[in-house]
Amino acid sequence: MAAWIVCALCALVIIKPQEFIGALEGQPLLYVVFGLALVGVALDVTWRRLRLSLAPQVPWVLAFLAWAALTTAVRSPETLSERGTALAITGIIFLTVAVGAGSARGLWRLGATLVGCAALISTVAILQAFEPYVCMAPEDPEDWDGKGELSPDGRPCETDLQCLQTAPDPQIRYRCERTGPLNTSTLRDRVRYRGSLADPNETSLMICTALPLAFALADRGRRRRGPAPRPGARPPSPRSSGGAGAIVRGLSVAAMVIAAGVVVVLSRSRTGLIVYLVVLGLHLVRRIGAWAIVAGCLIGPPMILLGGRSGADADASSEERLELVLEGFEMIKGTRGSGIGVGQFVNESSLGMTAHNAYLLAAAETGLVGVCLFGVALYASLKVPLAIWFADRDTGDVAARFAPAIFMSLCGALVGIFFLSWAYKDVLYIALGTSAALHAAVRAEGGGLRVRVSPREIALVCAGMIALLAALVGVVRLRL
Repeated sequence: MAAWIVCALCALVIIKPQEFIGALEGQPLLYVVFGLALVGVALDVTWRRLRLSLAPQVPWVLAFLAWAALTTAVRSPETLSERGTALAITGIIFLTVAVGAGSARGLWRLGATLVGCAALISTVAILQAFEPYVCMAPEDPEDWDGKGELSPDGRPCETDLQCLQTAPDPQIRYRCERTGPLNTSTLRDRVRYRGSLADPNETSLMICTALPLAFALADRGRRRRGPAPRPGARPPSPRSSGGAGAIVRGLSVAAMVIAAGVVVVLSRSRTGLIVYLVVLGLHLVRRIGAWAIVAGCLIGPPMILLGGRSGADADASSEERLELVLEGFEMIKGTRGSGIGVGQFVNESSLGMTAHNAYLLAAAETGLVGVCLFGVALYASLKVPLAIWFADRDTGDVAARFAPAIFMSLCGALVGIFFLSWAYKDVLYIALGTSAALHAAVRAEGGGLRVRVSPREIALVCAGMIALLAALVGVVRLRL
């Protein structure tokens, strides 16, 4: 029961149906689902469908979010109510996924939900690229760059200038963009989704990190060598040995991989391109070993040629990001490493922009303690699937399929957030919660495996985060 509610929560967070379905607008859906999840977890624990088990990243994630709230209370108390609520919601989303999907069946359903969301977003983005151009106005009057939601006014156009010359309201900065399904629109002709994935880079990152989960779902029909199932163990779902089902799954995954590549190209996202190549590269190395180099030589160059941006716009974006790194470092120095508070980077930046780097953002806003907590949370989340993947004991069929997939997905996410401000992003914490759910599912199967993070590892991760920041600033100063 809890797993289905977790799936509904993830779909609600990622798809945002309340933003394009009028009947749902203004409804407290998130709080309703949270309440249902609490009831579902309680019932599943009572009926012994769930076994509560604390994954190693859980205390670190909660500690980071709590520290972020504390830093904000000290540095920017007037924003604590808004920022604290957002951090609390992020923490509850993480816990709900970590606990509610912590079973074999729960992981299957959660994986299918995330892949389904990625497939829907890919479809919307691809259809968006073939819609006609119309004049659109930002829903937020302060959104001068049109990066938020846009509303079409019906006037056809070819350039922004045409929209401005015939504007019914000269005070509004109209843009010439393509419309799309679910009230979506392009951003400077780059496809994207809406809500928390309104940025083309974020749209691409979410889709690409779902690819390994699609591989795991398609792999469910294969017979695996290994220990015989334990007496009385119940399989997570019915299986087939191959045939038509395997062909359908293979074609579905191929379509997903192609669609993700098309979205990366249409979004002109350099971040999406890097993550796409990372997750596909890891999958190919796992499957075909050294032949992955040959495959990479065939896939990589065309994607690099077609994907990403170039020209003056791309150069300007790169220069802005370099300047933001230096500004972030000055914020850390100015507060003596204690942080400026969540959400304050934009206000403190001379460019009026966020950090475009989750690690730098965490350090600037929550201080050196915060970035260390953030780093340990990410490390523990990555260690869980890796340890389960290479465990020398039977961890169950679900672990054999999902541990590699979750590891590769997190690798892509950790690379992607180096270029995006995802320190508190709900989608990232769904991914971290999926890793925690994997740990709980393995424990529920009775394998006896428990993943821990030692004090030595904590010290190394903290040193690594500080070294990463120092190296980042050093490289930027050399380039500037």
